[in-house]
Amino acid sequence: MNLFTVLAVLVAVICCNSPCFGRDIIKGRNEHLLFSQVGSNLRYRRSVVAFTAWLSKTTTLGTNHAVVYNKLLLNKGNAYNVHTGHFTAPVRGLYLLSASIMASPRKHVALSMVRNGINFDALYGDSRNVNKYSSQSRSYTVMLQRGDLVWMRTFPGYEGQVLVGYSHALYNSFSGVLLNQF
Repeated sequence: MNLFTVLAVLVAVICCNSPCFGRDIIKGRNEHLLFSQVGSNLRYRRSVVAFTAWLSKTTTLGTNHAVVYNKLLLNKGNAYNVHTGHFTAPVRGLYLLSASIMASPRKHVALSMVRNGINFDALYGDSRNVNKYSSQSRSYTVMLQRGDLVWMRTFPGYEGQVLVGYSHALYNSFSGVLLNQF
C-alpha cells in the first residue's frame, strides 16, 4: 500500500462511523474517491445546520410582529431560537429556507420573510371568500453570512389577523437547512 492509501484508511477508521466508508475500504474502490468522500464528510460534519419549527398556539399578529414558532421538530446546530423566532446563520453559506402559512375559513393572513430587518418576500393565506382553509408554502435558496438573522413577521397591513397554531400539525411552520458552507 502506498502512503495515500494508508492515510485514507486511517482517516476513515478514526473519523467516520458510516458503514458506507467501511464497504468502500473493503471493496478497494478508487482511493482518490474514498479520500474525497472522507474529506467531504469531515468538512460537513463541522457545520450541520437544520431546523424545522412550527406554531402550536394561536397568535394574534401585531404590527411587525415576529412569529415565534414555539415547537421544534429538529434543531441541529441550535441556530433557531424558540424564544425570539429568529434563525441565526452560524456559518457563511448557501441555505434553503422554507415557510408555510395557513388561514382559517373566512379569514386571511400574510407574513413576510425577513433577513436582517428587511422583508424579502411574503406568504399569503386568503380564505375570506370561502369556508375552507387556505395555505401557501414558499422556499428560498439564499446566501447568508455568519450572524445573519432570518425570521417571519406580520406583513404590513395584516395587523390583527390570527395565525392558528396546532399542537399536532405543522400548518404554520418555518424551516431551514445549510446546503453548502463557504
